[in-house]
Formats: sequence, C-alpha cells, structure tokens
Amino acid sequence: MSNKKRNRNQHQRRLSRRYQQRQDVMQDLASERIEYLFNQAFARASTNIDLANRYIHHARRLAMGAKVPIPKRFKRFICHGCKKILVPGQTMRFRLHKRHNYGSFLSVTCLQCGHITRYIIKGSAKRGIGTKVKTSASNKSIQGNSGERPLES
Repeated sequence: MSNKKRNRNQHQRRLSRRYQQRQDVMQDLASERIEYLFNQAFARASTNIDLANRYIHHARRLAMGAKVPIPKRFKRFICHGCKKILVPGQTMRFRLHKRHNYGSFLSVTCLQCGHITRYIIKGSAKRGIGTKVKTSASNKSIQGNSGERPLES
C-alpha cells in the first residue's frame, strides 16, 4: 500500500470518528428535547389540545431527523392513525377485553379519527388465563378414565 492510500485511509477513519461523535452528541440532545416536548404536551393537553398536538408534531419531526426512536412510554399516547396526542377521557377511549380463547387485550380508540389499536396483555394469549378451572379429585379421576388429559392448573 502506498503512502498516499495509507494517509487517505487514516484521514477517513478520523473523519468518521469525528462524525460519529457529533452524531452521538446530536442524538443525546435530540432525545432530551423529545422527552421535554412530550412532557410539555401532556402538561398542556388538559387546557390546550392544539398546542399539545403541535408539541407532539415537533417531537416526532425531531426524532425522525435525528434518527432517534421515541420511547415506548410516549409512543403509546400517539394515535397511529392521525398522529395526535391521546388523552384518556378527552381524545381516547380504552376498554379491556377478556376473551377465553384468545386471551385479554386492551383496545384504545382515538376519538378524533376513530382508529383502534389493540395491545395484547402478556401471559394470557394462548392459555386463556382468567378462566376458572376446577381441580377437584373427582374431576381428575373421571377425566383419567375417559382417556383425556387431566386439567392443567
């Protein structure tokens, strides 16, 4: 490898390291600003919903520009349809659904656009937790005689 190529590679490594340091600083600042904007949006949502939606819009634009993910605790309060803030009782309705076959889930309905988002509640998806199962000795002996598996508790 010639000296020119070696110097060029070292220069590129230095540039990429500086660029990465700048990106890290920019992402840290952006994540702090995003958190501040979301906190301000939630504080203002009860009095001025338009201002709160504007804060959410700025926070989303900042996150996309800086390539920083919005934290999950804030993302749950943004409508996936209209991208506006969800305030319980004011701009959203939530219901808890219990299904014996499918498990439980929480449905969140945006009152501005009508979009429905469903969140599965962990641990109840396949087994039907929440249903009562009898585990008496007589039931187990009867099921054992009929060839079926005994009930799981």
